[in-house]
Amino acid sequence: MNQVEYHLKLTIYLWCGATPVQYSVDSQLRDIWAAHIPGLAYETAGIQRFMQFMYQDALFGPCPAAHNMTPGEFVTGGDLQTVKAVYGRLLGCGSAPSPTAILSDVMLPFALSKAAQAQTAAAKPAKRRKRS
Repeated sequence: MNQVEYHLKLTIYLWCGATPVQYSVDSQLRDIWAAHIPGLAYETAGIQRFMQFMYQDALFGPCPAAHNMTPGEFVTGGDLQTVKAVYGRLLGCGSAPSPTAILSDVMLPFALSKAAQAQTAAAKPAKRRKRS
């Protein structure tokens, strides 16, 4: 898995909760959205939310290829209907990463979580025992 694929799968998961086993490269984005967020319209809320999560991503956020996408390309008849189409457009955002880069990306949330746990534990006052 290259860096673009990893970050696109992460973006899709954050966007609607879909995991890679729940869609294929040929899946329509609107179908993925409808299966996971049925109460909100794809062409209004879904597209806006996808772009929001894409821009917040560490790889796609600073990438001109991501920012050159427009909401109109995601609507019916636009160029960006499938996971494959979005992936192809985002390929300019990164190259094949080293295994260390992928591991650090994957481990970062866990490292932050451990650091936050340590800070929370350090901030809690010690419990005092009642004397009997």
